[in-house]
Amino acid sequence: MKRPAVWLVLALLLFTSAFLTYRMIWLGYPVFPTAPGRTWQLSFNAQVKPSKEKIKVTIGLPSEHAGRMLLEERITSGLLSFNLLREGPNRLGVWSGSVDPDPEEITYRATILVRPGRFSTPQPPLGQEYPLSFGKEEQVLAERLGERWRRLSAPARLSAVAAAAEGNWGVPAPEDRDLRAWAAVQEKHGRLTAFLALVKAVGLAAEAVEGLRLEEGIMISPLGWVEIWTGQRWEIILPETGKIDQHPASFLPLAWGGVPALRIEGGQLSKARWSLTQQVMSHWRLHFERIQRSDRLLDRWSLFRLPPEFQQTFRILLLVPIGALMIGMLRNLVGFPTFGIFMPVLMALAFRSTGLAYGLGIFAGVLLIGYAVRRWMDKLRLLLVPRMSVILTLVIACFTLLALVGSKIGVREFMAVGLLPFVILTMTIERFFVLIEEAGVREGLRTAGGSAAVSVITYGIISWEPLQLTFFVYPELIAAVAAVQVLLGRYTGYRLSEVFRFRTLRDSK
Repeated sequence: MKRPAVWLVLALLLFTSAFLTYRMIWLGYPVFPTAPGRTWQLSFNAQVKPSKEKIKVTIGLPSEHAGRMLLEERITSGLLSFNLLREGPNRLGVWSGSVDPDPEEITYRATILVRPGRFSTPQPPLGQEYPLSFGKEEQVLAERLGERWRRLSAPARLSAVAAAAEGNWGVPAPEDRDLRAWAAVQEKHGRLTAFLALVKAVGLAAEAVEGLRLEEGIMISPLGWVEIWTGQRWEIILPETGKIDQHPASFLPLAWGGVPALRIEGGQLSKARWSLTQQVMSHWRLHFERIQRSDRLLDRWSLFRLPPEFQQTFRILLLVPIGALMIGMLRNLVGFPTFGIFMPVLMALAFRSTGLAYGLGIFAGVLLIGYAVRRWMDKLRLLLVPRMSVILTLVIACFTLLALVGSKIGVREFMAVGLLPFVILTMTIERFFVLIEEAGVREGLRTAGGSAAVSVITYGIISWEPLQLTFFVYPELIAAVAAVQVLLGRYTGYRLSEVFRFRTLRDSK
């Protein structure tokens, strides 16, 4: 291969690799853009009844981070005003104002995309302290109970504290008076607050969290748990059971740091409930939402920024080079005979509207009718341009007749024949006639069959939605396709069909 072609191929492949690497590593694009994510519909509904002139309702709302994306939020506030507040890591929705004595309904809905493999492990906040409600004597008691575990590794300390939450304090067990005192602490402060104090006593960083478990259903009150830092990652523990859960994607946090996920001032809440429903969302919608919310340069210039009515066109247009590459491979490597170079690609594009079966039938019917008329016209001895004009008129007349028949019998595919490339069909009829006259009927039918076969293969490629999405998300892949086309253009060896065609000569050596 000559050097200019080699350098061009390397440049095209390097260009594609650079863009793919940047998107996947720095922008966090998926390696396989069709990989699905779990999408959940979160709903919160409640009725607010005032007991004072002013009322205020605060609920914890889900936040975005590396493993979770908010695709859509909808809020209904009625006569109340709504504000979105940030308090440290918490994202709070606040309904406030004056309402009538009759109950007022408030709602919150969000669509959440959960990506389990993308959860990050942020470092815990510095200066972890005992819960504010814990007195000095209670802190000393927690220190005395946790003293035995302080020299253990972080995972071992976590396991020991989790076992203590279930009532298993190990051997030797603490003194009875300490256990009775700790039971009184749990009764006074609650199991979650007491558990946080014990975690602090053994030297682990922890955070109290309220939220929901990601499973379909309706919940009257949020779930409380503790997230503990082991030095490498956060572990989730349910204080009521002491169970350790290592799958953060199974939970939806709403409030951190002891902040309640739901509170009301100046009134009462009734019929408050959260509901979670898992949804199926198309891969196109998932990537559309992700890129639309990004302000990165390549995302701002993404094809997803095009108006929706034009995106459908480019989904197909980006795969036309693949179709052209396939035609080159089938012609130059395999030896498929076709009418022209791009006729199969144009036919494949038209088949998307007519359907494969109807499209092939219409192609064969128009080709045979055109051949019959062209054979009769040969007696008239017309010049080339007028003859082609007559055939073009015949093709248009066939399309019009098929559309009228389709309208009468209710077959939409017949009415879509206008999208077939009528100029290409006109040229194909002429070439089909000339080929039969020069090489015989067998060769003409063989070339027509080869063209139809390549059109079917190309149709399958450009209609494959995962490939459409891949090229739509990574349009730089067409540079790699061009590189393969250049390599194919430098191939001068035997075609596969010639190996079989000349097998007699090979066997005679």
